[in-house]
Amino acid sequence: MRSRKKLKYRIMDMGLRQKTVALAMAFFMVVVILSGVTFFTIYENMRIETTKKAVDSLMSQKKEDMETYFDNLEGLAYSIGFSSWMQTLFQQKSLDTRTMQEVSENIEYFLGSISDMNEGVQLAAIMDSGVRLRGTGHLHLDYSEHLERKSWYPVFLMNGKYIEEGEGKGVYTKGQGWYMNIYYPINNQYTLEQEGILVMTLPLQNIAHFTDIGAEGEYMTIKNQNGKVITSSLPEKTAEEVKRKPDYFSTRTAQIDIGGEYWTAEVVLDTSGLAVDSRNIWLGFAAVLLLAAVLFLLAAVMFSRYLTVPILECRDAMKKIRNNQMGITMENHYHDEIGELIDGFNDMSGSIHELIEKNRMISTLQKETEYQMLQQQINPHFLYNTLEIINGLILNHEEESAVSICENLGSMFHYNLKQEKWISVKEEMAYIRQYLLIMKYKIPGLSVFCQVEPGVEKKKILKALLQPLVENCIRHGFVQKTDECCISISIEEKDKKICISIMDNGKGITREKYIWLLKELQDIRDNPNEKKESSVHIGIWNVFHRLYLEYGASMEFQIISKENAGTRIQITLPGEGEDD
Repeated sequence: MRSRKKLKYRIMDMGLRQKTVALAMAFFMVVVILSGVTFFTIYENMRIETTKKAVDSLMSQKKEDMETYFDNLEGLAYSIGFSSWMQTLFQQKSLDTRTMQEVSENIEYFLGSISDMNEGVQLAAIMDSGVRLRGTGHLHLDYSEHLERKSWYPVFLMNGKYIEEGEGKGVYTKGQGWYMNIYYPINNQYTLEQEGILVMTLPLQNIAHFTDIGAEGEYMTIKNQNGKVITSSLPEKTAEEVKRKPDYFSTRTAQIDIGGEYWTAEVVLDTSGLAVDSRNIWLGFAAVLLLAAVLFLLAAVMFSRYLTVPILECRDAMKKIRNNQMGITMENHYHDEIGELIDGFNDMSGSIHELIEKNRMISTLQKETEYQMLQQQINPHFLYNTLEIINGLILNHEEESAVSICENLGSMFHYNLKQEKWISVKEEMAYIRQYLLIMKYKIPGLSVFCQVEPGVEKKKILKALLQPLVENCIRHGFVQKTDECCISISIEEKDKKICISIMDNGKGITREKYIWLLKELQDIRDNPNEKKESSVHIGIWNVFHRLYLEYGASMEFQIISKENAGTRIQITLPGEGEDD
């Protein structure tokens, strides 16, 4: 009893710093004991959880990659079916035999270009009129195939497409091994009646590359809806080990939606490669405990100073911000709640400064965009050329065409006078059509195809978003091009997002310029608030910069180009913008 009282009085007589040191040492000893007992259990649980997350993440990524791949194929198929090239076939009654032959050759070249741009996907068009076109020269269509006589043809008519996979030649007279055909209707955009079938054939390597994970100890198998293996990266020897030692492997399966049918994907992860050498961990743990003992003592001695100094510095920095000294940051030497407080203050200060700079940059870019639109599109040079066209039409007694151009020119002036930052898709497309109508007098062979979903027309987008990209097609894509010049514009809503596609059959972008252009766009991502000099591709650069400042990483901007084949720009924007 006396010993306990004596100990109690001695503790009460200790100073605050001594009490803090004693408490820290006692707490340290408790931590050492509890850590030694529980560390191994925590380590095992973390290893199991890490394995689970790794295989779940891998499965999720592969599922998303495959479903996105088939969704993109479907979008590509409908773009081809409604393209101006394919629609030309429906005018064969009004065209002579030689012209139809040239049209067929152009379509085959077009299909071949699309095939090259999409990893060798083979394309063929089988028309009700008997015309059969193939995308690449090494394909041989089986003219004895009558798709309308197939047992699945009613299902095709009902669902709007049909998926077929198996062994053999498919719709071609040559071909061995596994193949996959996806049939889509080709409709006349004027009568909306089906007048043919687009066959999209996927080679096995396009599916097999999904199983090529690349990491050691990670394998994938893809099965069709009947359970038959299509492709697999799992060696037979490893498959036997999975059966004999299931505890050494982690397996996940998922259903893959390939557009109405479901495949099964199975991922196998060799967990033995994730094992950790516990000897190094225990040595590291002992070193951490030793270091913690020293830190506990130092913390107890410098406790008051440790708290007061950063708080006072934070107070002084906040006063500077209150006095409009933006961009103030504090040096952070701490790794606990105080460090989090300083990081939070730095993040807040940086966010305020970045927001101010961002708003300034958005305002500057908006004004520059409006100025460039007036200067580049309705500038004296453009106006002079347009007046020359009108003068020529009047001299040729084509007064109605001259009046039409004048009306379009007036509408374009009216559009450019608007000060709104946002404008509806319908108004933007009306402006694009007026611009392209005038361009057709400069480029007689210019063909334009526009497809806009009715529900998207009222959606708001940034003003002057499409015109710079269309102008790029004309200025860069059709330079010195003698044959038909075609531009395709598609706007649709998918998964509550606005998807914009602009495609031309121009000369494309060289590999050097393409790499350089991607680097410019990455520079904008890295430094979005930095003002840059105008590049050669001012339209692409300006549109991407404004979109990135507005949406950040939530928008997608993809450029697909092949030299001498054409360029496609795919933009996906969040659809949370309000309608008119």
